[in-house]
Amino acid sequence: MVSAGKILVVDDEAVIRDLMTDILAGEGFAVETCASGPAALHLLNDEGGFILLFTDIMMPEMDGIELIREARKVAPSVIPIVMTGYATLETARAAVKEGAYDYVLKPFSLSEIKLAVSNAFERHRLSNEVARLREITQLFNISEAIARIHDEERLVNFVLRAALERVGAERGSLMLTTPDGQGLEIAASVGVPEDAAKTVVKVGTGISGWVAQNIKPLLVEDIQKIPEVAEISRRLERDPSFISVPLERKPSSQEHELRAVGEQPRVLAVLNVSRKKEGGQFTEGDLKTLSIVANHAAVAIENVRLINDLEQAHLATLQSMALLLEAKDPYTHGHSQRVRDYSVIAARRLGMSDRDIETLRLGAALHDIGKIGVKDAVLNKEGPLTPEEWEMIKRHPVIGYDVLVPVQFLTPEHLALVRSHHERVDGKGYPDGLQGDQLSPLVRVIAVADAYDAMSSGRAYRKVMPNERIVGELKRCSGSQFDPKVAQTFVALVEAGQLRRSLPAAAAV
Repeated sequence: MVSAGKILVVDDEAVIRDLMTDILAGEGFAVETCASGPAALHLLNDEGGFILLFTDIMMPEMDGIELIREARKVAPSVIPIVMTGYATLETARAAVKEGAYDYVLKPFSLSEIKLAVSNAFERHRLSNEVARLREITQLFNISEAIARIHDEERLVNFVLRAALERVGAERGSLMLTTPDGQGLEIAASVGVPEDAAKTVVKVGTGISGWVAQNIKPLLVEDIQKIPEVAEISRRLERDPSFISVPLERKPSSQEHELRAVGEQPRVLAVLNVSRKKEGGQFTEGDLKTLSIVANHAAVAIENVRLINDLEQAHLATLQSMALLLEAKDPYTHGHSQRVRDYSVIAARRLGMSDRDIETLRLGAALHDIGKIGVKDAVLNKEGPLTPEEWEMIKRHPVIGYDVLVPVQFLTPEHLALVRSHHERVDGKGYPDGLQGDQLSPLVRVIAVADAYDAMSSGRAYRKVMPNERIVGELKRCSGSQFDPKVAQTFVALVEAGQLRRSLPAAAAV
């Protein structure tokens, strides 16, 4: 049985080369021979598949030890074994220190050669198994990391960078299919020119468009050798080797039944890598690795989008509940929406981050949902509340908190806005009596926004307060009920006429 891989024998004596060829070929190995070190290096560089290198130590032009050193550069995985005749045993051992795996002494026996080859090939097998196990482990870790990311933007950036690292590429992009399925636009990129990163590629045009249309990966070792591919994309002339892989959405069995005959599954994205490090070429192994990453990424993107759709549906239900609750009282109709808008305007004026603003936008819209647990007669009472009725009112932040805690996509920051929007910086608020630094910056904003809307809206028990009085209250309560910086921000907004009951459409965006 012929073994996979080849053996290269290097010796300046023809009789040794012939003898080794007879021995190894007789055992079923593919053997090639060279008379000198330079010739051997040329062969190692031009041909692949050599597993074992037998080399004499004492040779003209280049000795065996120098050949081993240079062979490591052009064929790092080749396993060297030195042959020595009149050299000392110490010389052979020195060669081993320089990287030789083993040595055999001339005149050698058939059994010695067989044993050396058997040991070397076993080492090669074990090395391959270790490398394969390491590859599987790394791909498994990438898959686990992908599955833990629930934000699409973070996901596509992680997938691209993981792909580049795994195949040793310096440039790449991940292009998502546009909602209409007719184009591709870059969602994440590394090393891609800015003008290219903003371009929408039509499906069917260019490299990525071809991959998306045909739902087939494309591996090109040298684009210059494939004129028809080079014609498709001039951008890759500087990066002759590249890989493009589709991220394919796998239709369910029900979708298969409904799908028209001949219709292809939709491609979610295309992953592109180019510019192999140190000017190398991408291989079939790289393509296999990227295909595995692409399969996991496609599933993750679908899951993220499904989760997002479910979250949006859940959120819409909660917001409808809040609006329905307010709709029963003409005095508080639209209150949550206005608190949301006022909070966003103030947060922008205060220079808060986009993430904080989005947290405020959602939390403020739901902040009074706990009033669903308070009797309408108490909520809409025109006269003064009794102590018992006031205690019922004070329970609504906790009720709202308890209602929303099971909603997984709401963060602790969202829940804090619901539970703590009636807290005060002096600790006299409710339900928990928080004070000072215990109140987050977001809670400090919504607390003032909620109070401002209450003052600027009519109630069953009083009329709308004029701006002058509202400003006076904001200043009077600054440092006690309200955070001073936030209160001053609202004062400035009110005096500038930037807070109105009927906000312009742009303010509610």
